[in-house]
This record gives sequence, C-alpha cells and structure tokens, in this order.
Amino acid sequence: MAEQDNVRVLREVFDAWNQHDANRLMKLVDEKFIGETDTLPAPIVGREAAGQTMQMYVRAFPDLRFNIDQMIASGDNVVTRWTATGTQRGELMGIAARNRSTTTHGCVVAEV
Repeated sequence: MAEQDNVRVLREVFDAWNQHDANRLMKLVDEKFIGETDTLPAPIVGREAAGQTMQMYVRAFPDLRFNIDQMIASGDNVVTRWTATGTQRGELMGIAARNRSTTTHGCVVAEV
C-alpha cells in the first residue's frame, strides 16, 4: 500500500476508537494483529482481542476520546503520537470507578 493509504487506515482505526465501534475496529485489524502496551499484562493478539480491549476501556471510560497529535509514515510503518482523554466511570482491571478525568499520551507504531 502507498504511505497515504497506510495513514488513512490508521486514521480509520482511531475513528473507530472515537466512535467506540469495536466491530469496525475488528474489520480494520488483521487477524495477525499484535498490540503491546504497558497497561496490560500480556499482548493483545488478533481481531477479537482488539475488540475486547476496546470494550474494556470504553466501559471504564465511556467518554474516551483520542486526538491524533502527529502521524509519520515510512513504507509500511505509520507512527502515531496521540493524546487520550476520558473520565473513569466504570471499573478497569480491578480499579473501581473514580469519576476522575484523565489525560494520557501515547505512541503507536503500526505496520500496515
């Protein structure tokens, strides 16, 4: 795929997150998808796991929103710096709802 197409796919992934649409996310990621984050004890592997991960975070943060700060494409890779905001209104991995707003910054390196 051309770099601009890779960027488009990643934008669609973030749009799916912002719409809290796990089904759309699962259509966008490959079954070989592997996601790693320091907030989870194990990698996220496959479409189903990607959708379940989104649902877990959206249950905890029903107003979860991602803002794309920067995207850089190089060949099959797209690097995205993002900022996420939300209010914890539900339990998340054993942490009770605190009704506190939070802002988190992160970076994703995706091979498309």
